[in-house]
Amino acid sequence: MKRTLVAGVIAAACLTATTVGLGATPASANPNDCPNKYVCVWSDSNYEGRFLFVPGTKRSNVGDHINDRTTSLRNRTGSQICFYDNSNYGGSLLARVGPGESRANIGPTANDRITSWRAC
Repeated sequence: MKRTLVAGVIAAACLTATTVGLGATPASANPNDCPNKYVCVWSDSNYEGRFLFVPGTKRSNVGDHINDRTTSLRNRTGSQICFYDNSNYGGSLLARVGPGESRANIGPTANDRITSWRAC
């Protein structure tokens, strides 16, 4: 009987730990964490979800981690940045973001479409 009770307590503890892990929030970073001279992008609005911080003013392909997933961004460079929907600055110009500007929500035209960017 004692052995069954101990096994039941352990099973309940494991189930609780698993449930808590499933409810964990996704990774996020504060927009103020975006370093000077970087372009920073997040997958969700208000700078939440997956993120990528890139030094300099160009990125020819953001990679699978955040490709076509960007919803918010911050430009900490001294240049205007143009965002494109294809690799190597191809396809449509989706947005222009001035130096020091942030967008908590990039809007429907560019949302979940950004693949590359460069100074423009």
